[in-house]
Amino acid sequence: MTSEKEPLLKRMMTRQWSFFWAGVTFGVAQIIYMLGLWIQTAQAGKDVLLKPITVTTDLGKMFRGLEVAIYDLFALPDFQLYGKAIDGVASTGGAFIPGIGWPIVGMIIGGWLVGRMEKEQRTWVYYPWHVLVISFIGGAMFSYGTRLAGGCTLNHLLGGIPLLNIHSFITVIFMAIGGALAFYLLSKVNMSPYFKHQETKAYVKNADAGERLTYREGYNPKKRFIFWFSLLFSVAFVGVAVWGGFFNPESLQHLKDGEFVDFSKSVDAKGWFYVILTLTAGIIGGFGMAKSGFGTECSLVSAEAGDMMRKDDAKYAKMGVPRITRTLMRSYLPVIGIVASWVVMLGFMMLAWIFFNAGPGFAGSLKYQTTAGNLIGGLFLGAGAVMLIGCEIRSYMRIGMGYLNTWVGFMGFAIGYLPFTLFYEEHMAFLKGTLMIESYKWYDLFFPGNELAHKITLGVWWLILLALLVYVIRRGARATGASTNSLMNKNTEDLQDEIDAGGKAGNGKYNGVPVPAPVPAE
Repeated sequence: MTSEKEPLLKRMMTRQWSFFWAGVTFGVAQIIYMLGLWIQTAQAGKDVLLKPITVTTDLGKMFRGLEVAIYDLFALPDFQLYGKAIDGVASTGGAFIPGIGWPIVGMIIGGWLVGRMEKEQRTWVYYPWHVLVISFIGGAMFSYGTRLAGGCTLNHLLGGIPLLNIHSFITVIFMAIGGALAFYLLSKVNMSPYFKHQETKAYVKNADAGERLTYREGYNPKKRFIFWFSLLFSVAFVGVAVWGGFFNPESLQHLKDGEFVDFSKSVDAKGWFYVILTLTAGIIGGFGMAKSGFGTECSLVSAEAGDMMRKDDAKYAKMGVPRITRTLMRSYLPVIGIVASWVVMLGFMMLAWIFFNAGPGFAGSLKYQTTAGNLIGGLFLGAGAVMLIGCEIRSYMRIGMGYLNTWVGFMGFAIGYLPFTLFYEEHMAFLKGTLMIESYKWYDLFFPGNELAHKITLGVWWLILLALLVYVIRRGARATGASTNSLMNKNTEDLQDEIDAGGKAGNGKYNGVPVPAPVPAE
């Protein structure tokens, strides 16, 4: 357990955090990112429309940059024919131009920094081949789902829900369905014991048999071919983007509609303020996530299964769900982290809209309207996140921390983008043909054109979210028997230790709540 005598700063840097403070930190990262957008947009003389961190389009641009670099390196033809002149006419096949997502790079750096500060890169975490294969498939499913749904779980759950985006609410419902289906199906192939928010060696080595599956005495990941192959892919992915973004954007310049297009979001294209702020936002967000295992898929599972795990803990123990995961879910810690992030981020956006007329974004295109793609893509997002053992944003920090299954799953991401970019026009035709709701936000639907009503509605929604935060903290405390102070300030492992100690002292009870049942040995 944590030594309370350690200086606060040392504990913060060397130990894991609670989900509450990780959520607050990610909310701060969202604000820094929006400030970067604000400055860049104002400098360009455009109306300021703020939106939280989005990464999927930038991810597609980074994958596209890696493709172009490989073609140029080996003098290969571009199979997408993107920007290539055919009979004197520039082709525009595909969906992305080469570019960089500065928050993506920042989140990877943030995860790496946590590993260094805690002196524990997660390359020691062992995953068998069947888990790696499932992660690869999950990455492809998740990636393709982002294209159909108009964004990833970050876009919808951490951005769209607090901003009352209609298509995000519908997508999240189907994400929950897809995630639940994947959870129960994967429990049939012995993957349940790997469903964890985070690993630390000190905890895993001393945990029960069901929680030690990721630890193998003497395991050397560097002896596995897949370790080096997936690491090379991740390094090349980041390296090409950083090279093009910082040093040589012309190296990935290409034709589009007969004109040369600069490397998207390079320093030259966006300016230093934008780059520094959005990169910093990614680093802070990735740091907070890596300090807790904070992510979106855990919150959906917790909201769905938390009460069921409280009522029938033995059932989920028999399924192989690790004890610490069951404690995590019934404590609603992932929900607490998400809602804390909502409250911080939306509070800033409300002030920006009221006092500076910087309104919410996520409008103006089919991508933010409701189509059949939100239903299908939502299923893919939910299932893919569970198979990956992490959503997209959590994957970035896990890349930096050295999780092998995430490196492998990330290669699946690159595959998942291909159907959309290869058949871009067909996908757009499908989305246009299945448009169901044209309004972007709930207040657009109920109060069209009434900005005052829009602001009041969003303000009331912020108060509801604040009340929800208080509610889930208290509910989690009741479900675990822990104090609200412990729930808000202790990391999950320290909270588990506290519950276990209470159970041993009270005949299997902690303040009247049953201690989570042990996982049967293999």
